[in-house]
Amino acid sequence: MTSHLNARQTLRRKLRQARRSLTAQQQENAAHALLIDLPQRLVALSKTSNTSIQSVRKVALYLSNDGEISPHLLCEYFWQQDIQTYLPVINDKQLTFALYSKDTLWQENKFGINEPLTNDTISGHELDMVFLPLVGFDQQGGRLGMGGGFYDRTFANKKANTPPLLIGLAHECQEVKRLPIEGWDVPLQAILTPKHIIFP
Repeated sequence: MTSHLNARQTLRRKLRQARRSLTAQQQENAAHALLIDLPQRLVALSKTSNTSIQSVRKVALYLSNDGEISPHLLCEYFWQQDIQTYLPVINDKQLTFALYSKDTLWQENKFGINEPLTNDTISGHELDMVFLPLVGFDQQGGRLGMGGGFYDRTFANKKANTPPLLIGLAHECQEVKRLPIEGWDVPLQAILTPKHIIFP
């Protein structure tokens, strides 16, 4: 068990370094690449959860940190489509989600990451799609996060093929052949990279 956890920590350090080593230009190119054929990609994503893309009204994103691929252009796209966007807010050991707009006020959470300053939040299960940050992923839908377990606890009781659709966002350099998965790890239903869309 200890060696398994050590392997996860070693892999986490390696993959975090890989994404942090990307230049600002590479990061910007990757963010733009997420928009390529986005309407078609969203239709394909929605089919995995038997959800019409027209019925998607609430989408969660995140503020990029530590070399994570940035979803800021995805956010702009959703705003243009009149789709509400939400950001995670740490609530004890889980996440709730707060509406995100150009008028959002900010506070720093315990990790030094900005989150909306509001008590008006919704649960993760009220969302239609959640785009998750990750450290590593594999073709089986495995996700290696930063180690806090917030997303895993938030969606621990989520049933397969029910909303929200959990989509990992990542750079190609974050893919591994097979992640060392634990029982508490919540699997992704899709992974979106600048070049590919992967359905486990």
